[in-house]
Parts: sequence; structure tokens; C-alpha cells
Amino acid sequence: MTDFHYIFVESLRNTYEAGGVVMLPILLAGVVGFYFLFASWLRIGGDFFRRNIDDVVKRMQQDLNDDVSGEMVALKRLRKRGGFLSRELSYAIEIAQKDLASFRDYMQVRMMKSVRYMEQGSHVIMVMASAAPLLGLLGTVTGMVSTFEVITLYGNQNPVLMADGISEALISTQSGLLVAFPLTLLKQRLDERIEILKQEMELGATVIDNYFVAKG
Repeated sequence: MTDFHYIFVESLRNTYEAGGVVMLPILLAGVVGFYFLFASWLRIGGDFFRRNIDDVVKRMQQDLNDDVSGEMVALKRLRKRGGFLSRELSYAIEIAQKDLASFRDYMQVRMMKSVRYMEQGSHVIMVMASAAPLLGLLGTVTGMVSTFEVITLYGNQNPVLMADGISEALISTQSGLLVAFPLTLLKQRLDERIEILKQEMELGATVIDNYFVAKG
């Protein structure tokens, strides 16, 4: 371990110890929140960051309508692109090719399951993002209580004795906010992505249904 890494680790350890007893719950809230956040990101895949989500359905519609072998072209392009939306749309085309009569009912159930699949654990992320600053506030209270106890026993003439309580109050609040802030922002991004993917899946299913009805 280099000197830089050693100093960095020691700094983290000292900060953790100075934050008091609430630092462990804050750390656990961050670990749990980010675990479910990254799990949701892995389920959605590259579509979590892609900006051209709305182009997928448009391109699929063009492929279906512009070529005599449009179904194969559309499937090939969707599979090549990858991502959650492309996978669902390619699966929808395959289902419509096999049995158009039950396609609509099947896709309604399929989309409900897909939305629930994407939303798994999202409520846990929000709970952890809300709990972290509250735990930080609890640390602020316990730190100030410790400071007042020191003042009661020894007066306020020795600031060194009050430093531990003040450090606990400030560091715990800072740690709670550092956990809650990115979790809240990324949770908002996740909700937006899920809503966009849901709308695009519904639109794509309608496009596929109209294509096969017109073809049949």
C-alpha cells in the first residue's frame, strides 16, 4: 500500500470514528440503496443511459414497412442494438409471428411484468435516500447532547473537550447528506427511464399489432 492509499484509508477511518454511532447505519443505508440502484441499472442495461430511446420504435416501424422481409430486418436490428427495450420488442415480434390472435392479451400481461421487473427495489432506494439524512440529523442531536454534557461538567473554557461532540454532529450530518444526495438524483433518473421505457414498449406493441393486422 502506497503512502497515498494509507493516508486515504486512515482519513476514512478517522472520519468514521469521529462521526459516532450513527455512522454505521448511514453506511448501511448507502450500501443497501446503491446496491438496489445498481441492480436496477443492470436490469435495464444500456437503456439506462441511452438518449435515443425514442428512435428504437421509429426505426423498427420503418424496417417493418419498408422491406418485404421487414420482420427479419427489424429483428436483426433490435437484437444487434441490445438493451431492455430492444429485447422486449424483438420478443413481441416473435410472439406476433406465432399467434397474432392472443398477441394483445399476452403483451398486456408481459408489459405489466416487465414494468414490475424494472421497478424491483425502487422503493428501497427511496427509503434509504430518505433515511440517510434523518440518521445524519440524529447524529447531529447526539453530538450536540455530548457537547452540552461536556459543557455542564467542565464548562466552556476548554474547546478540546467539546471538539468530539461537535465533530460527531457535523460529520454525521455531512455523511447522511453525501449518501442521500446521489441516491435521490439517480433514483429520479431511474424513475424517468422506467416511465420512458414503459411508454416506448406500449407504442412498440401498438406498431407491431397494427403491422401484423394490416399484413394479415
